[in-house]
Amino acid sequence: MTSPGQFCEVKVGSAWHAVSLKEARLQHGDALKRCPNCHGRVTIAGIYSAQGLLTLSHRRSHDGCSLNPRHYQGVPSRHPEVLV
Repeated sequence: MTSPGQFCEVKVGSAWHAVSLKEARLQHGDALKRCPNCHGRVTIAGIYSAQGLLTLSHRRSHDGCSLNPRHYQGVPSRHPEVLV
């Protein structure tokens, strides 16, 4: 099973779909992307290489998402600017 930090959700039409970070960046470059945990807007950062060093990065950080360990305060919550 893939860990949550290895995929995001992209908006295709009116529905959200979970995809790998590589697929999100290559096939859905212009689509809205959100965090699978807090549903805040994210971008895909990194470089293309054999190792595929791509990371999920919140556009606006908040302390309620465990995928953002530098700011996470231990209590999960929805992002204040949740994408629906």
